[in-house]
Amino acid sequence: MNYLAHLVLGGTDSDVRLGNFIGDSIKGNQLNRYPEGVAEGIRFHRWVDHFADSHPIALDARAALRPRLDRLAPVGVDMLYDHFLAKNFNRCCPDLPSLEEYAQHVMLDLEGRRMEMPARSQRFFEGMRRYKWLVGYSAQSDMEEVCRAMDQRIAARLGIPSNLEVVFDAAHAFGWSELEDHFFQFWEEFRRKAVLQLEHPRDTYSLEVFTAEK
Repeated sequence: MNYLAHLVLGGTDSDVRLGNFIGDSIKGNQLNRYPEGVAEGIRFHRWVDHFADSHPIALDARAALRPRLDRLAPVGVDMLYDHFLAKNFNRCCPDLPSLEEYAQHVMLDLEGRRMEMPARSQRFFEGMRRYKWLVGYSAQSDMEEVCRAMDQRIAARLGIPSNLEVVFDAAHAFGWSELEDHFFQFWEEFRRKAVLQLEHPRDTYSLEVFTAEK
């Protein structure tokens, strides 16, 4: 899952939010260097990734985009799902304020803790702040710009061609409405189980919660 989904699923605790945000930058037992609340957020980040990566709906979406995106289909689904979430924020998160208000609150909280972030996470935060990614995810044109920037970074870092910018074309070619409707089913289950994970992290960090509903 991409940044907006991670942040929404992670709830309101500042420590958990920070750990969840920096999760991609923390490998293995490096989380033991952090206070317990932040470490819990890192573990939660890993739970989110595991759940999404193994869910049948997300796997079907990857298969739908693979003819156009090939090995980058999982990244494309992450981007597409954040677009669906942002575009339908009030429907997906009726208990939260508008996307604009929510993004402002989250960014203020993370700004106050930027110096606790690894350098890689600080760079991502700066890009998110400067270009207002969280709100911009709701607009296809803004999301396509983010994808083009990612294409450049992937090509430079890995030396392979990247075509994430065609993710919307790929989604429309397969069936936009079908992908979006399935996302709503996925999100409802995901958010419900994320609440359980946050309430009882030690008890529910198990195969039962990892496993998607059939």
